[in-house]
Amino acid sequence: MVVSNERHNMGVPGGQFERRRHRRQSTDAAVELIWKDDGHRRFECGSLVDISVTGACVVCPQPINVSSYIVLRAPGPGIVALSQVRNCVWGRTQYQLGVEFLEKAATQPPENVIEPDYHALLRAGVAGDAESVDRLYRALAFRYHPDHRDNGDAEVFLRIREIYRILAPSQRYQEELEVTKPLKTTGLKSELRGLKDKRLEVLSLLCQRRVSDYRNAYVSSSDLESLTGMSTQEAGFVLWYLREKGAVTLSDNTPGYTITAVGVDVLENTHRSDGDD
Repeated sequence: MVVSNERHNMGVPGGQFERRRHRRQSTDAAVELIWKDDGHRRFECGSLVDISVTGACVVCPQPINVSSYIVLRAPGPGIVALSQVRNCVWGRTQYQLGVEFLEKAATQPPENVIEPDYHALLRAGVAGDAESVDRLYRALAFRYHPDHRDNGDAEVFLRIREIYRILAPSQRYQEELEVTKPLKTTGLKSELRGLKDKRLEVLSLLCQRRVSDYRNAYVSSSDLESLTGMSTQEAGFVLWYLREKGAVTLSDNTPGYTITAVGVDVLENTHRSDGDD
């Protein structure tokens, strides 16, 4: 469990605390949190301490891992948001979470205002309508898959996958991934092979950093882009994949990534299969 023992401002990555960047408004509103822990869907009720346009401070009875993605619903302020836990500290009686909003959807969107389609997925999920979540996910994943000629958008597609990963039961999630495979896979297979090499390159760089300076073994995403020649989108996908597999982790105190023991094993197994001892 990634929980800090020190009390400090809740904020966004890079040491620039969100409280300093945006004025927060004190509040006392009920909030519902949904997230995944060890593949299981978790639900908890808490309270908002304060809120701004980019994030909030939430108190709840149990801790949530730093960097975890959560769906936050606050009926009072009228907020449903895909969020990420940036800090988790123990208060006097409960845990305090520093939460950054990634995508927000009004619980009742104003008339004549067009919101991104996947906001409906957030609202359906917090309402507990599993059938609507499945149906919307299928439609949106097909619409925004990168192989879709007209509407393909890799960033939106990954955001939809992340929302569904939180809202859907783990078994159902795996089944849906099979259903939403692209119709045309030739180009995608070639791209994935190239990204596999990039993943190994990233792991090698992080491993070298860990060996040379294990106390300061992190490398920022921008440095990884420049060292590997990846685009921002490629680096985002590679780092997302490696984090999901547990091969790298986002440093708690610095805006960078470090290799884990799992990542070292991946490198060793790769070299072994290639005939290197």
